[in-house]
Amino acid sequence: MKLTADLISNSPTYINAIKEFELDLSGSHIALVENLGATRDLYDAINLCNNTVRILGNFPNLQRLQSIYIADNRVSSIERELATHLPQLHTLVLSNNDIAELVDLEPLREFKELQYLSLVNNPVAFKPYTRLWCIWRFSDSLRVLDFERITLAERNEARKLFEIPNGGLSDLAKSILEIESNNAKTFVPGEGLEMEQSDTMDIDKQQSIAALKARIREEMAQVEAMEEFV
Repeated sequence: MKLTADLISNSPTYINAIKEFELDLSGSHIALVENLGATRDLYDAINLCNNTVRILGNFPNLQRLQSIYIADNRVSSIERELATHLPQLHTLVLSNNDIAELVDLEPLREFKELQYLSLVNNPVAFKPYTRLWCIWRFSDSLRVLDFERITLAERNEARKLFEIPNGGLSDLAKSILEIESNNAKTFVPGEGLEMEQSDTMDIDKQQSIAALKARIREEMAQVEAMEEFV
């Protein structure tokens, strides 16, 4: 199914558990992100869970958007210039997708407000050093990765692994960037936009995404509540 202006206008909207005004496009057979200009930048959060999106990109300029929930899709690449269109994004839930290489995550470096990121059950999540790499490589604003708070000890460990005393890259960091860049699948706007539209939704995935959405909201609410006492 295409993501049309009609689908957007007829989809549920509500205030979610962390007080965001959310547009719920989950489970809509969407294969390609498009036509989100029809949202008129009215939403704090967009829920794209349980679709068949392969590319995280093609967003218009959405100055208000702070959270994207896009778990249980097929995302394997991220648009290089995505951060320029979503300057306020602080939450990105990419659980249960197909991101394979650390270099595929490089566009996330440009999100200066990113605080919460989930890569749970992506192939890249099972690579050595993934957590420490993300902690080191992304903005210092990142506070929670895969629903676990980032500690100062982890930040220090990441610097030791990937930096040398003069601030340059360690051999390990160079090897990750050089070797894996050959396999990166970073999306360039206009590339690979012909996609299958006929994927059939799996009933089990509908049930699992409901549980995942509940967990995401519960975890985020807990993190926010904890920070009130810090």
